[in-house]
Amino acid sequence: MEKLEILAVLLGFIYLFLIARKKRLAWIFGIISSMLYCYICSKSNLTIQALLQLIYVFLGVFAFYKWGKQVEIQIRTISWKKHLLALIIGSISSFALGSIFAKKGQFLPFLDAFIAVFAIFSTFLALKGILENWIYWIILNLLSMYLFWEQGLNFSVFLFFGYALTAVYGFYQWKKELKDGQTT
Repeated sequence: MEKLEILAVLLGFIYLFLIARKKRLAWIFGIISSMLYCYICSKSNLTIQALLQLIYVFLGVFAFYKWGKQVEIQIRTISWKKHLLALIIGSISSFALGSIFAKKGQFLPFLDAFIAVFAIFSTFLALKGILENWIYWIILNLLSMYLFWEQGLNFSVFLFFGYALTAVYGFYQWKKELKDGQTT
């Protein structure tokens, strides 16, 4: 399984490299990486992560299609009240999902559920051009590093570290674009 994990990590880094350059081909590498992670996570008792990766496969197909249309995203922010509401709803949902999988013997079910619930939320924010999506991604990628490390998927830690760095970069790029858009 280690070789499969290394392949998934390499494909994930190719995805990152291409997505940073806004290349549509990135989504193909992301889809394949997510398919591999779906299998890896299911074999590593990270069922919720496996389901999340399956969702990523479908989102990757959707994004590949959408990027073919070259739609411009307007960067914006949302109020702290909406973030607070999202945190409350997301935390309750994470606890409920974690409770279900805890009964099934899932590894770190509450952390896994928290990452999955907020990853879906963060993806929605990113698709809508909400600046703060990057803050959620930084936190989620750091938590994912811990989750995968604890499960012995050590190569994946490097991928999530790369994702965390990319999220920091993305936040500053989008913030600059938002600021530039407000001054014109």
